Amino acid sequence: MVNPISLSTPLGTVTGIEERGDAGSPLLVCIPGGSYNSHYFDVKGHSLLAAAHDEGFSVVALDRPGYQGSDPLQGDVTFAKNAEVLDAAVAELWKQYADTAPGVVLIGHSMGGAIAIHMGAQPHSWPLLGISATSIHTDAPEQVTQAWNSIPADATIPFSKEQRIQFMYGPQDTYDASVVDDAEVSTDLIPVAELLEVVGRWTTDFSGLASAVTVPVHYALAEHEQLWISTDEGVKQFAEAFTASPSVNPERVIGSGHNLDHHHDSAAFHARQLAFARTVSAA
Repeated sequence: MVNPISLSTPLGTVTGIEERGDAGSPLLVCIPGGSYNSHYFDVKGHSLLAAAHDEGFSVVALDRPGYQGSDPLQGDVTFAKNAEVLDAAVAELWKQYADTAPGVVLIGHSMGGAIAIHMGAQPHSWPLLGISATSIHTDAPEQVTQAWNSIPADATIPFSKEQRIQFMYGPQDTYDASVVDDAEVSTDLIPVAELLEVVGRWTTDFSGLASAVTVPVHYALAEHEQLWISTDEGVKQFAEAFTASPSVNPERVIGSGHNLDHHHDSAAFHARQLAFARTVSAA
């Protein structure tokens, strides 16, 4: 059963949802992308939390700062500050799981993937076993970069249903139309500062961050990406930046769009993520 949680950290309150699993399995900590809250990972018929729980994992999806009940960041909104707050939240979680889990696997979608990489590149007080970063890259189409840069930097905006279909989903035959409405519970406002960073500072920071990650990495980019330029070579080059990782498992997910978790292939994709988590916990 999915339960709401609230974690009090020195950097503010972080909320989310949780499914408790079996002792001995790693703790999965899921980080959603821009304009989505923790329920992104628990959409009807496409729930990573349910799939993970069925496999015996304990899994937590966190609301990033400023989303749902999580306190907003003080000062500038950046991925680095997101990573600091969420690192502190995982430290609080680890107090509850240290006796039953071998460590933590981070699962980050889109901007959440960028933030998971930030977290993996910095010291932490809890044992990180691996990172699954999805739907994140460094090569955005020019029209996307222009669109984000045309919005006032200090604004916080919604995405319309039509914009979500345009940017977050693949062709109509790759997903059920009903999932867009089912996923509405997971939608939120997004600070434009996040949009500007993902096509700006993130693209120059990435190589240094990736080279500092020392745990196994699973990386996935959708075939039908609208926010990134998706090619086999681009996926390979992104994966090659993790020069200190003992293993990198990249894939280009055919038949899916940006929201990999909400397409027809989501169950098979989740199975591959969970297999990665099981493998790194057994290493």
